[in-house]
Amino acid sequence: MSASTRDCCVRFEPAKESDDEELRALLHKTPMGGSISVAFLREPEYFPATRIQGPFTQVFIAKAGGEIVGAATRAIRPTFLNGEVIDGGYLSDLRLVPKFRRGMTLARGYRYLRELHRDGRTAIYTTVIVEDNEIALKTLGANRAGMPSYLDQGRILTPMISLKKRLPEIPAAIRSGTPEDLPAIVSKLNEKKMQFQPVYSEGNLIDGRFQNLEAKDFRMLFREGKLVGVMAAWNQRPFRQTVIKNYSGAVGVLRPLVNLFRSPPLPATNEPLSFFYIAFAATDSVEDYRTLLRSIYNESVGSSHTHMIAGLHERDPRLPVLRDYPQTRFAGRLFTVTFDGPVEIDDRIPYVEAALL
Repeated sequence: MSASTRDCCVRFEPAKESDDEELRALLHKTPMGGSISVAFLREPEYFPATRIQGPFTQVFIAKAGGEIVGAATRAIRPTFLNGEVIDGGYLSDLRLVPKFRRGMTLARGYRYLRELHRDGRTAIYTTVIVEDNEIALKTLGANRAGMPSYLDQGRILTPMISLKKRLPEIPAAIRSGTPEDLPAIVSKLNEKKMQFQPVYSEGNLIDGRFQNLEAKDFRMLFREGKLVGVMAAWNQRPFRQTVIKNYSGAVGVLRPLVNLFRSPPLPATNEPLSFFYIAFAATDSVEDYRTLLRSIYNESVGSSHTHMIAGLHERDPRLPVLRDYPQTRFAGRLFTVTFDGPVEIDDRIPYVEAALL
């Protein structure tokens, strides 16, 4: 069957709760490409895991012959833009089985997304494309006719840090959060108003949307009695998993040799990685970020986790702190996406919550 014939058979529609099992299967079949092929899974349920992206989420699917061959998510959440609170969009989880990647299926999917966008909930979206995913970068970032406008906003660095051995402690007044601390935690999170940063409230931290996250997962740093930083260690493995599907190229050939000299070794394929996210990081200074990160790192060495993942924009002054740790480097490109013409964006440093990607 030709690509054009296949395209004609595809229809787009909102996903239903009954599609959950098939959507989870689609994630297994459509890993992100590159030298390390990675699948981002949603077990045991697709929809609850997706709702962490925003209080309003729309999952839509492409079907051919009764089979789901593609899917994507549109989320809307309170977001800082130029220091003001707006309803900002986030586009994610775009998946399309290989045989439908040629032809017009993707373009038709974006036409369907444009129709959803007409509800007027937002004027601007953000999205992140894995830097190794050259096909997606060329296809989506090329601003082809009929597609929305993608504007590159720089790199997001998301290193996978090995919890290898403890590093020297940084003396500081740090304690775990309690439910009574939530007002102070939320105030600190919203203080800097970084570009594209989600806006938080006490409600959305405890309403169950952020699964497996509790006040005790936050660390709070005080200097002379003043709260100067917060940071959380968020274990999402009970509801979202990351699995290495394949190593290719030089990485695949040399992996057995590399593992002889590397600790921990490059992960096995088809097994969920054991990591947590460094999330909800808001600090008054680079040194405050360094202190909180070191505390969580040392606390986690020897735990059931082998890695932690942090995420910062390439212009974030805290980024050099991440280089203090043994790591496997991953990165993506941050884009803003608009359908109705450009939206003014000032030069504030972006902050993307890696745990919500």
